[in-house]
Amino acid sequence: MRKKIIAITAAALLLATACGCGSQQEPDSTTAKTPDVSAQQEKPQQQEAKKTAQSFVDEFNADPSTQITDVEKFTPNDSNGPYYRTEYRTGAFSTADALHGKLGQLSVDVLVYGAVLGYGENDMIRIYVDGPHDEIDGVFPIMAKMLDPSISDQDIQSQLAKEYPSNDLVYADTHKLIEHAYVDGDHAFLDAKIG
Repeated sequence: MRKKIIAITAAALLLATACGCGSQQEPDSTTAKTPDVSAQQEKPQQQEAKKTAQSFVDEFNADPSTQITDVEKFTPNDSNGPYYRTEYRTGAFSTADALHGKLGQLSVDVLVYGAVLGYGENDMIRIYVDGPHDEIDGVFPIMAKMLDPSISDQDIQSQLAKEYPSNDLVYADTHKLIEHAYVDGDHAFLDAKIG
């Protein structure tokens, strides 16, 4: 008797499930929503806006008077590579998109990084500039503005006026994206969230 009750209950559940699946109603064509065309059109634009090391170089090179040349891709965490820096050994650089180039007498490294050992997204951009101080003073403001358009020219000039390395741009009221920035003689460094 117990087996019959279990069998009948199981059959009833199967039948109810089968009937429930088959009885889904079609949406009324008068109230059916059409896809949002504007949302579909925004998707390609969002994909185009993805920041890469090359997109930074291209944006910088839009001004014909300042060109990053001899651009080559490199693997940051290759300790035997020609552009290796100690900080590249961390997992945040394991999937970095990295380019090295020349800007006059300056050496420039551009890295889009952040995904730790492949997890997460490359959501940061880092720029290293090495070479003559007077040339760094000429390109640092341009690069800082590219990475953080909200930062004021006055805050950038204040940073350059320091006789010692400082990270003043991080404390500027106008900054939104810059995480670290300094100029130290023949070396400059900028690190920012991708906005």
